[in-house]
Order: sequence, then C-alpha cells, then structure tokens
Amino acid sequence: MELRQLEIFRAIAEELHFGRAAQRLFLAQASVSQQLQRLEAHVGVRLVDRSSRSVRLTPAGKVFLVEAERVLSAADRAVDRARQVAAGRSGALRIATNYPASRLLLLPLLEDLRAQEPGLTTMLREMSSPDQLRALRRGDLDLALVYGPVAVPGVASSHLLDVPVVAVVRPGHPLAERDRLRFDELLGYHAMTGYEGGSRVIEDAVVATAAVHGTRLPRSPSTTDLSGYLLELETSDAIGFCSLPRAEQNRANGMRVLRLVPAEPVLPIHVAWNESADEPLVNRVVAQLVRLAETVREVA
Repeated sequence: MELRQLEIFRAIAEELHFGRAAQRLFLAQASVSQQLQRLEAHVGVRLVDRSSRSVRLTPAGKVFLVEAERVLSAADRAVDRARQVAAGRSGALRIATNYPASRLLLLPLLEDLRAQEPGLTTMLREMSSPDQLRALRRGDLDLALVYGPVAVPGVASSHLLDVPVVAVVRPGHPLAERDRLRFDELLGYHAMTGYEGGSRVIEDAVVATAAVHGTRLPRSPSTTDLSGYLLELETSDAIGFCSLPRAEQNRANGMRVLRLVPAEPVLPIHVAWNESADEPLVNRVVAQLVRLAETVREVA
C-alpha cells in the first residue's frame, strides 16, 4: 500500500466522482480507477461502491477514510518538521480562526508566542467554523478557533469566551442615531439574518434570544452572497447583524452599531484540536488561549 493510493482514495471519497478526483490529482481517470482497485486488493475489502450513476463509500470505506486521513496527516507533519529543523526553526503551528477570535485572541497569542517560542513558525488562515472542523479532522490544522458548541467525533474543545451580536445600519437609516434596539422593533424593518452561503450561527443566536424575550423574529437571510449583503446594508433601510468585533470594523467604515436589548445574543468561541494528537506545543497553546480569554473577559 502506497501513500499515493491513500491520496487517490481520499480524493475519490471527497469528490464522490472519479472524473473530478482525477482532475484534482492531475491524473487520467483510468489511473485513478486502477489505483483504487490495487488498494482494495491490498486491503481485501471493497471500499467504494460505484455505478454509472453514483459513487459512494462502503461502510468499510468510511472507516478506512478516517484512518487514511490520519496516515496522510502524519506523513505531512513528518515532512513539515524535517523542513523546519533543516531551516533552523523549532516547529510550526497551523491555526485557523474566525474574525472575532482573530481580533480578541489570536493577535495577543501571536505576540506571546514570538516571545516564548522564537523559533516557532505560525501558519494562519481565516475560515468558517465548519471548514475549520473538517480541516482539523483531516489533520490539516493543529488548532481551530470556532463558534461552539463543538460536537464532532475525534475533536476536543474548550470554551474560551462569548462575543456579543449587535445590529448594524447605514448612516442615513431611520435608526442611525440610536444606540439600543429592542427585539420587537426589528419587526418594523427588513432584518437580514444572514446571507447566501454564510454560517447560520449569528442568525440562530439572534432568533433564539429574541424568542426568549417574546419576539418571534422571522428568518430572513439575504438572497445574495456576502458582498451583496453588505451592499444592501449600505444602500437600504435593512438591518444586519454581526459580532461586536466585526461591528467595530464596520463603524470605522461609517456604519452605525446598535446594541440589542433587553439581552444580547452571544457567540460562544471555542478552541478545538484533534483529540488523538498528543502534541506538547498544542497543549501549551491551548492553555495560553484559556489564560488570554480570562484576561479579555475581565477587560470586557
């Protein structure tokens, strides 16, 4: 069994299409099929059910995929570590984050790491929480700063802090001079609870908190993507929602920010990591994030 066969199997499992898997790997489709047959012969069981109309993993294939991803991740880490040592660096840490966590936690974390781990290389990405958790399970990340709660097999997590959700409107909006907004007042306006392709975590928080306080707020996501959603906020009397750190950036761009009353919806931020990885560096950084979160909560 070869690593390349595992890579081909993973591509097939993710694409569920031999042609797309071949295109992704820059291989001929016949070669992809042949390598899968060799892998199945070596394992001794069928891993993929394929017909002219569909491709899907067998139960054995689903289990094999989890273990194959661990093997491929371990191989990638071995290469990365060898390169880091050859370059005179002590290691690398792959972190992904959402926007509020990057503002509140990641920036001070990086400052501390530069002082405490001068030879450490950090590789950073901003990703949605679902994408982060998938990357974590594949072994493509060491740490993820995500919206919780986290309920993913094989992933451990720790709650860090809660971030308020606020409303944002354009400068000329009828509510632009206000600094507070009741949930029942939202019913008189077009309140866009999300946008096409975006996470529902903010929408869920706003709708649930409004319901607790007696307002049944209809879900009304924008029918466009993020850029269209922002354009609609800037040119209409719509009301949008975002985390408080993102709102502060919007305020700097001229938008108005309104706190929601009588209780603010909140977004729980968690740090997550692969529970099968026994990495001293990851454990140290998790502990550091917990301490930083305590400081942020005290300041808030």
